[in-house]
Amino acid sequence: MDGRLAILFGFMSLMGDGIEGEGWNIQRADVAGQMTISSGIVQYQGQNHGQELRFTRTLPKWKRFNPVVDFSITDKGGAWLGFGLYQQFDFELAGLPIYAGFSFAPGVYAMGGDVDLGYPVEFRSGVEVGVRFAEDWRVSLSYDHRSNADIAAWNPGMETLQLRVSRQFW
Repeated sequence: MDGRLAILFGFMSLMGDGIEGEGWNIQRADVAGQMTISSGIVQYQGQNHGQELRFTRTLPKWKRFNPVVDFSITDKGGAWLGFGLYQQFDFELAGLPIYAGFSFAPGVYAMGGDVDLGYPVEFRSGVEVGVRFAEDWRVSLSYDHRSNADIAAWNPGMETLQLRVSRQFW
Protein backbone atom coordinates (compact mmCIF):
# COMPACT_ATOMS: atom_id res chain seq x y z
CA MET A 1 0.00 0.00 0.00
CA ASP A 2 1.29 3.43 -0.85
CA GLY A 3 -0.26 6.85 -0.29
CA ARG A 4 -3.67 5.97 -1.71
CA LEU A 5 -5.41 6.28 1.68
CA ALA A 6 -3.88 9.74 2.17
CA ILE A 7 -5.15 10.73 -1.29
CA LEU A 8 -8.62 9.41 -0.36
CA PHE A 9 -8.50 11.52 2.82
CA GLY A 10 -7.66 14.59 0.71
CA PHE A 11 -10.44 13.85 -1.77
CA MET A 12 -13.01 13.48 1.01
CA SER A 13 -11.82 16.80 2.44
CA LEU A 14 -13.13 18.50 -0.67
CA MET A 15 -16.70 17.40 0.05
CA GLY A 16 -19.01 19.92 1.64
CA ASP A 17 -20.88 19.47 4.89
CA GLY A 18 -23.66 17.48 3.24
CA ILE A 19 -24.99 16.04 0.03
CA GLU A 20 -28.66 15.30 -0.56
CA GLY A 21 -30.51 13.37 -3.16
CA GLU A 22 -34.03 12.09 -3.55
CA GLY A 23 -34.56 9.88 -0.50
CA TRP A 24 -30.94 9.96 0.75
CA ASN A 25 -28.38 12.26 2.30
CA ILE A 26 -24.82 12.21 3.57
CA GLN A 27 -23.84 14.57 6.39
CA ARG A 28 -20.41 15.50 7.71
CA ALA A 29 -20.48 14.63 11.44
CA ASP A 30 -18.95 16.43 14.40
CA VAL A 31 -17.63 13.73 16.73
CA ALA A 32 -15.97 15.96 19.34
CA GLY A 33 -15.30 14.14 22.60
CA GLN A 34 -15.28 10.69 21.04
CA MET A 35 -13.09 8.02 22.65
CA THR A 36 -12.20 5.00 20.56
CA ILE A 37 -10.50 1.76 21.47
CA SER A 38 -9.56 -0.70 18.79
CA SER A 39 -7.71 -3.92 18.39
CA GLY A 40 -6.63 -5.87 15.38
CA ILE A 41 -4.07 -7.46 13.15
CA VAL A 42 -0.80 -5.83 12.09
CA GLN A 43 0.38 -6.66 8.58
CA TYR A 44 3.97 -6.18 7.49
CA GLN A 45 5.28 -6.97 4.03
CA GLY A 46 1.91 -8.51 3.15
CA GLN A 47 2.00 -11.01 6.04
CA ASN A 48 0.14 -11.04 9.36
CA HIS A 49 2.76 -9.91 11.82
CA GLY A 50 1.03 -9.50 15.19
CA GLN A 51 -1.59 -7.60 17.18
CA GLU A 52 -2.12 -3.92 17.93
CA LEU A 53 -4.12 -2.05 20.57
CA ARG A 54 -5.05 1.55 19.73
CA PHE A 55 -6.62 4.49 21.58
CA THR A 56 -7.99 7.57 19.82
CA ARG A 57 -9.41 10.78 21.31
CA THR A 58 -11.33 13.13 19.03
CA LEU A 59 -11.16 16.86 19.84
CA PRO A 60 -13.60 19.72 19.06
CA LYS A 61 -14.23 20.38 15.40
CA TRP A 62 -11.84 22.63 13.50
CA LYS A 63 -13.20 23.73 10.11
CA ARG A 64 -14.28 20.49 8.38
CA PHE A 65 -12.26 18.19 10.61
CA ASN A 66 -12.04 16.84 14.13
CA PRO A 67 -8.43 16.87 15.35
CA VAL A 68 -7.37 13.58 16.94
CA VAL A 69 -4.74 12.34 19.36
CA ASP A 70 -3.87 8.75 18.54
CA PHE A 71 -1.74 6.15 20.36
CA SER A 72 -1.10 2.52 19.52
CA ILE A 73 1.12 -0.28 20.76
CA THR A 74 1.83 -3.67 19.22
CA ASP A 75 2.32 -7.00 20.96
CA LYS A 76 6.02 -6.73 20.05
CA GLY A 77 6.46 -3.36 21.78
CA GLY A 78 6.28 -1.02 18.79
CA ALA A 79 4.51 2.21 19.77
CA TRP A 80 3.13 5.09 17.70
CA LEU A 81 1.86 8.48 18.94
CA GLY A 82 0.28 10.88 16.48
CA PHE A 83 -1.78 14.02 16.14
CA GLY A 84 -3.89 14.54 13.04
CA LEU A 85 -7.29 15.03 11.48
CA TYR A 86 -10.42 12.89 11.24
CA GLN A 87 -13.56 13.37 9.18
CA GLN A 88 -16.74 11.33 9.42
CA PHE A 89 -19.76 11.17 7.14
CA ASP A 90 -23.10 9.82 8.44
CA PHE A 91 -25.72 8.28 6.16
CA GLU A 92 -28.38 5.59 6.13
CA LEU A 93 -28.41 2.45 4.04
CA ALA A 94 -31.72 0.59 4.00
CA GLY A 95 -32.64 2.33 7.26
CA LEU A 96 -29.37 1.34 8.98
CA PRO A 97 -27.38 4.31 10.40
CA ILE A 98 -23.96 3.87 8.79
CA TYR A 99 -20.88 6.05 8.78
CA ALA A 100 -17.57 6.28 6.97
CA GLY A 101 -14.51 7.84 8.61
CA PHE A 102 -11.24 9.04 7.09
CA SER A 103 -8.09 9.91 9.04
CA PHE A 104 -4.61 11.28 8.47
CA ALA A 105 -2.05 11.76 11.26
CA PRO A 106 1.69 12.28 11.35
CA GLY A 107 3.33 10.76 14.39
CA VAL A 108 6.39 9.33 16.08
CA TYR A 109 7.16 5.61 15.98
CA ALA A 110 9.28 3.84 18.58
CA MET A 111 10.31 0.44 17.24
CA GLY A 112 10.69 -1.38 20.56
CA GLY A 113 10.95 -5.07 19.64
CA ASP A 114 8.91 -4.60 16.46
CA VAL A 115 9.96 -4.00 12.84
CA ASP A 116 12.12 -1.15 11.58
CA LEU A 117 9.89 1.21 9.57
CA GLY A 118 12.86 3.27 8.39
CA TYR A 119 12.39 6.53 10.29
CA PRO A 120 10.87 7.70 13.57
CA VAL A 121 8.36 9.99 11.79
CA GLU A 122 5.53 7.89 10.37
CA PHE A 123 2.32 9.05 8.68
CA ARG A 124 -0.85 7.06 9.35
CA SER A 125 -3.86 7.28 7.05
CA GLY A 126 -6.96 5.16 7.24
CA VAL A 127 -10.56 4.49 6.43
CA GLU A 128 -13.31 2.93 8.55
CA VAL A 129 -16.91 1.89 7.96
CA GLY A 130 -19.29 1.29 10.81
CA VAL A 131 -22.73 1.43 12.40
CA ARG A 132 -24.03 4.14 14.76
CA PHE A 133 -26.07 3.02 17.77
CA ALA A 134 -28.11 4.82 20.43
CA GLU A 135 -26.32 6.78 23.15
CA ASP A 136 -23.56 7.81 20.70
CA TRP A 137 -21.96 4.34 20.46
CA ARG A 138 -20.28 3.29 17.22
CA VAL A 139 -18.73 0.03 16.01
CA SER A 140 -16.58 -0.10 12.90
CA LEU A 141 -14.00 -1.98 10.91
CA SER A 142 -10.93 0.05 9.95
CA TYR A 143 -7.94 -0.33 7.68
CA ASP A 144 -4.92 1.94 7.82
CA HIS A 145 -1.44 2.32 6.43
CA ARG A 146 1.60 3.73 8.18
CA SER A 147 4.83 4.74 6.48
CA ASN A 148 7.43 7.48 6.42
CA ALA A 149 6.24 8.76 3.01
CA ASP A 150 9.72 8.21 1.53
CA ILE A 151 11.43 10.82 3.73
CA ALA A 152 13.93 8.01 4.42
CA ALA A 153 15.54 5.57 2.00
CA TRP A 154 13.94 2.58 3.82
CA ASN A 155 10.12 2.82 3.78
CA PRO A 156 8.53 -0.63 4.16
CA GLY A 157 5.17 0.48 5.63
CA MET A 158 2.80 -1.33 7.95
CA GLU A 159 -0.95 -1.92 7.77
CA THR A 160 -3.55 -2.67 10.42
CA LEU A 161 -7.03 -4.13 10.19
CA GLN A 162 -9.00 -3.39 13.35
CA LEU A 163 -12.35 -3.63 15.07
CA ARG A 164 -13.11 -0.23 16.66
CA VAL A 165 -15.60 0.69 19.39
CA SER A 166 -16.33 4.39 19.97
CA ARG A 167 -18.49 6.56 22.17
CA GLN A 168 -18.96 10.29 22.22
CA PHE A 169 -18.72 11.73 25.75
CA TRP A 170 -19.41 15.45 25.19
